[in-house]
Amino acid sequence: MKTIVVLSLTLVACNLVSNLRAEEFDTLLFSDEFESESLDRRWGSWKSESMIRDGVLVGITPKDADHPSVNSIDFEPQSDLEISVSFRFQGSPSLSVMIRDLDYKGSHAGHICHVAIKPNSVTLYDGKTGLFRKDIRDKRKAGQKLDAKTKALVKRKTSRNSVKLDQDAWHDLVIRISGDVMEVFVDGEKTGRLRSEGIAHATKSNMNLTTVDREVLYDHFALRAR
Repeated sequence: MKTIVVLSLTLVACNLVSNLRAEEFDTLLFSDEFESESLDRRWGSWKSESMIRDGVLVGITPKDADHPSVNSIDFEPQSDLEISVSFRFQGSPSLSVMIRDLDYKGSHAGHICHVAIKPNSVTLYDGKTGLFRKDIRDKRKAGQKLDAKTKALVKRKTSRNSVKLDQDAWHDLVIRISGDVMEVFVDGEKTGRLRSEGIAHATKSNMNLTTVDREVLYDHFALRAR
């Protein structure tokens, strides 16, 4: 009986997520089931050996790379977005979903906000006004210590949340950006929320799946707007 109740609650949570998606984010910008032999032409790759294997995208960072593997999608500028993707850790310690505006010069590489997923944590970042703000990023890159005020600012722009994810199982990830709020759902449960002004950036136009080391499996990808 207990197992049935748990399964029922899980199905209800998943249905709630699906219903919310259909009602609020009904403009499909791009989707991919990775059923072709090679990546769709819209996918960009940088410092990546990612490939299609057995009907899924395999995120792979080259062994000699100095940056995690990046697989990206460009789209018409949007403010509010929903990204959904299934993933499975396949040896990699983490993955990130990054949102950027490549025309924005006030942050490193146009970073606006992102979510980092590890087996034990889900972390949300406002990169535009926090971690990736150009002056902060430049100091960190140069090995300079941040003063107490800047450290406190970066902390306010970050939301760290503990989770326990089975590394041998598939998980469903949904990220929703509405105004200055970003929410994260894993397997139908809300696992993180961050409100910060940088998230409300009006012209987001690039999404990255960033794989640390080797490998993460991805499937059922969809990018939606209002």
